[in-house]
Amino acid sequence: MRLAEPVHSYGARGRRYVLAAAGPIGVAATNFFLSFSMLRLDTPDAFGVFSFLFVAALFTIALSAALFGAPMQAHHADPAVDRTMMVAAVAAAAVVGAAIAGPAFALLGGLLGLTPVAALCYGAFAMLTILRCLGRAWCYAVERPWAVTLSDASYAVVTLCAFAGLSLVGAAPERAVYPALALGTAAAVVSMGARFAAMLRRPRWAALRGYGAIWQSQSRWSLLGVTATEATANAHIYLLTLLAGPATVAPVAASALLLRPINVIQNALIEYERPQIGRFLSAGAVNEVVRSVRLFRAVLLIIWAGTVALASAIMLLRPTLIFPPSYDLIIVRLGVALWAGVSLVILLQVPLNVLLQAGGEFRPLARASVVAAAVSVGGVLIAIALAAPTWTIAAIGLGWLASMAVVASAARDFRRRRLRNPAITVAA
Repeated sequence: MRLAEPVHSYGARGRRYVLAAAGPIGVAATNFFLSFSMLRLDTPDAFGVFSFLFVAALFTIALSAALFGAPMQAHHADPAVDRTMMVAAVAAAAVVGAAIAGPAFALLGGLLGLTPVAALCYGAFAMLTILRCLGRAWCYAVERPWAVTLSDASYAVVTLCAFAGLSLVGAAPERAVYPALALGTAAAVVSMGARFAAMLRRPRWAALRGYGAIWQSQSRWSLLGVTATEATANAHIYLLTLLAGPATVAPVAASALLLRPINVIQNALIEYERPQIGRFLSAGAVNEVVRSVRLFRAVLLIIWAGTVALASAIMLLRPTLIFPPSYDLIIVRLGVALWAGVSLVILLQVPLNVLLQAGGEFRPLARASVVAAAVSVGGVLIAIALAAPTWTIAAIGLGWLASMAVVASAARDFRRRRLRNPAITVAA
């Protein structure tokens, strides 16, 4: 089988990563500005509600990746699959999922005190996020990465302009942020092009039956995995809000703010690298798989080091640039340090996660996520009962360590069965 693209040098691959990261950097900057505005201009309680709702809406990204994005990219690289029918089935399922998510998230916003208009805009943001994630996966699968970059740029520009415009006419931050997010995400979906828009406007409902096979083979395990991963990553947000109130979330969410770009860029690179590795696996290009895993990890480590260095400089030299006087800087500094450690543990296993996803190995990933969730949720409950809220971050880190152990074992088994190459290890 011929490779979907020629084998590139490390320099060419580096340029490919720059293209993949360019849009998400703008997205990360936009989301940082919104969070920063809520942190500086509103009360800790309002910032806590925003942090909870924003995390909940971003969970739709993980759901979309599990149910639609990862299966589409994995099957798209498989020459035995009818790609037209597969894409139609996944797109129809995504439209159904988005239609369900919109009202559900609007109701959640209303229950947490948003005005009716803000709640509806929040629901639209969640619904459109699902469609945007589907579009990103489809664009990468059909090798249109420039469309993803344009979509990210559209989100950044429209969201910032809408937020600024609403603020200038006197809207309070909590009334401006949700309409801005909805408008920006709508622009991101539209900018993916006429082919994708037609796919959403005229879903092939007859193809929806074909999603059952995708569900049985991959999506159900992916869904279990991302649900457990969400419990691992954000148990502290949900449990603190439920058990202690939104205000207790504020210092924890504030300390994560400086390190959020790591996660955004990491997720973008995952979307870009997964179909590439899938094509290399289908072509039997073992050396290219090895190089991809190594380079992917190296790029993630560089991003982590740069972000942590910048965050450390801010916390040591001018923390008041970011955090209002009402926040205890000792607690915030501890939170930043703990988040740096957690993010390092996460990104060390990300390339192996992508390798297993590209190879269709969703069951061991689900098992790793379930183990991690059990450790994290238990640890968070203990931390809430016995310590300060900030220490819930350490409990999250323990869950990710448990996940890494399971993923490393699964990757070694995958290497023996599919690649027969000892270079693909945790240290690769």
